[in-house]
Amino acid sequence: MSGARLQVLVCTVALRMGAIDTEGYPEVDEVEYLVCCQSPDGADISAAKSALESRRDITVRVFPDRGLSINRNHAFDIATAPYVHVADDDISFCREGLLRVIADFEADPSLDIITTRSTMPEPRVFPPNGHDLATVYRYYHTISFEISVRRSALEAHGIRFSPLAGIGAPFLTAGEEELLMYHMLRSGMKGRFADVVLSVHPGLTTSAHSGAKAGVVRAKGAVMRIVRGNTAAFVRYPLEALRSPAPTHKALLWLLQGFFYSIRNRHQL
Repeated sequence: MSGARLQVLVCTVALRMGAIDTEGYPEVDEVEYLVCCQSPDGADISAAKSALESRRDITVRVFPDRGLSINRNHAFDIATAPYVHVADDDISFCREGLLRVIADFEADPSLDIITTRSTMPEPRVFPPNGHDLATVYRYYHTISFEISVRRSALEAHGIRFSPLAGIGAPFLTAGEEELLMYHMLRSGMKGRFADVVLSVHPGLTTSAHSGAKAGVVRAKGAVMRIVRGNTAAFVRYPLEALRSPAPTHKALLWLLQGFFYSIRNRHQL
């Protein structure tokens, strides 16, 4: 790859790579798509790889391991463009949003993070255009495929996704984007919301379709402790357990398990 200003980092696994629909990948000057595929069992993905790479703006890299956050870190490690956008394999992208991200980064060299709108079935709350991401906006939380980053800032601060959070992680099967945003902003990286649609997600996110599962609730407990602090998290857990789609007693237990797991693994989360 060469010449791209923005690379879209698409993470997938061998069983899903053949289903990637490139109709949703607009051909845009200065935008390239980097597909990182995990194939721990050595599945033959040569046909799917060739089909994707028949487009000159798509490159595929294959890795023999597991875990979404590990795969996202592979993408960060091998990306070459100044700006990168985090993505999943079931996303369609909008030309206007891609161009807006490039333009905003180019216009403000001090800007390190841009979050954008996504279109999806779940109801969402978004802040006004230009909102400073260091300031909490009530009910707003960003999803991984809404995050674009200046790659040099990631490298300067040594920030990556935690392999202990996200799909395929051993105990916390969500929360990786919240932790990434927390560490980026805590490091002093400057972020802003751009009120433009960049991504379209046809289905429910992990927190919506798997919100009653132990790994997702544990991740919420861990993220709350890290972001809010011990006391604030403890005070909030009973209400979160009541609101959880899981049975209240189980949700409270899992929240507390996430709390203590995040303490034991604080240097990796």
